[in-house]
Amino acid sequence: MIASVIGHRIRHVLAAVVLVLALAAAAAAQESPTAGRVDATGLKALLNTLGYQPRESRNEGGVEYEIVLRAADTRAITTRVTLSKDGALVWLVAWLKRVPTNRTISGNAVLGMLIENDAIGPTHFSYNEGRRWFFLNKPVVNVDLTAERLRGEFTHLGATVSRTEGLWDPDRWKK
Repeated sequence: MIASVIGHRIRHVLAAVVLVLALAAAAAAQESPTAGRVDATGLKALLNTLGYQPRESRNEGGVEYEIVLRAADTRAITTRVTLSKDGALVWLVAWLKRVPTNRTISGNAVLGMLIENDAIGPTHFSYNEGRRWFFLNKPVVNVDLTAERLRGEFTHLGATVSRTEGLWDPDRWKK
């Protein structure tokens, strides 16, 4: 009888331990998606660490920072840096060029950008019809983001902008 009572108590203790471990695992799973992520303040600090003096503005998604990248070919690239709504990504958006209102957008240029999107994905070109502006958008996974890693992403973005200029620059399109 004593062995039966002890066995019963041990089962209850083990069940309680399993329940506590399951609750702890569930809590950790809820916390882990944000572990190692930078928030808007941390993102600004990384930009400052890299020597940028970001201009801060607000958009529908929150805070965004505008900086000017210098590509290897020394061109200045206005770039907006912002967090995705869920904070899982940092978006680097290079403002490429405005298409003049008197200019028709080349179908060959758009086709070239679509083809290039496959080669550079998940980085991709986009176009804002209201602004008549082309962009290059680069998502960066927001996990353990360091200044050095962000510098590398900026370097890659600048190199892609330079290499693809013939696609997005209306002045370089064949007439």
